[in-house]
Amino acid sequence: MLKLWRQGFFGKGILSRSEPTWEKRTITRLNLDNSNNGKDLAMEDITKKRREERKFFKLERARFQELELKKRQGIITDEEVEEMNKLEIQLTELRKIQVRFDKQENGEVKEIHIRDEDEDIITENGELLPLEFLQLQEVETFFLKFALQRIDIVNVDSLLDLFYKCCSHHSFSPIPTSNNQFIIEYIAYHYFRTNGWCVRSGIKFGTDFLLYKRGPPFTHAEFCVLVMTKDSKYDWFQIAAKARVIGSVKKTFVLCYIEYPTQGEFDQILQKQNEEDIDHGLLLKELLSKYKFSEVIYKRWNPSRTRD
Repeated sequence: MLKLWRQGFFGKGILSRSEPTWEKRTITRLNLDNSNNGKDLAMEDITKKRREERKFFKLERARFQELELKKRQGIITDEEVEEMNKLEIQLTELRKIQVRFDKQENGEVKEIHIRDEDEDIITENGELLPLEFLQLQEVETFFLKFALQRIDIVNVDSLLDLFYKCCSHHSFSPIPTSNNQFIIEYIAYHYFRTNGWCVRSGIKFGTDFLLYKRGPPFTHAEFCVLVMTKDSKYDWFQIAAKARVIGSVKKTFVLCYIEYPTQGEFDQILQKQNEEDIDHGLLLKELLSKYKFSEVIYKRWNPSRTRD
């Protein structure tokens, strides 16, 4: 599970925001690992601590600004002047502070309260049950099997069976069509992955994919990708709405147009599966090569910023 995440950022932990950190967070919360000195923290814990520090900093800054205003108005007392000087030093230190989670130097043992629901996830030996698993998108699963050959899938006899199964989730017919939504999305996913992008789900911003240069732990996504075909029923109002949302989070909107082959060409290639000694990987490679990909960057025109 961790190998898939660390070597490509595939999938999502079902009990975490993205990186599967539930086990580490729970072990830290319940103090189940005495060898941990408190240095290995999950991203969620670090984010929580930073938010608490920012909240405290804003409260102290507001108090300092209030005293500063009194000083300008000449109505400040000696006690408030002393408090203002202390706040100024404290704010300077808070600006420099970094998130640190070190074990207490005095060696005191912190009392941990076990909730009723926590007892169900701890074994008799005091170990945590591994409840979290990695959830993959269909396009990620097919890419790992078809392009990289790095996973084995149970209840699937062959690569072609996996292809049919993924297509069936987007169609009522057991026989896929050339404009099947899974194939359309996979073409875009495969294109960006093979060009070095880290591709994640874009549902958070109303698109199909997000593109990262390195991955979620390092930088924010730079592009939001919407996959379209000639059958897509988006109008300009919907596109403009998506562009407004994407622009507000400082990302670039990319429209990907997929041209799919005719149903006759599609069926003709798939019929080769009945031939003897046919390689399913080469068959699907020939099939997917019939699709054409093009991309357009959409930028929202803002009159106040483009007066020239």
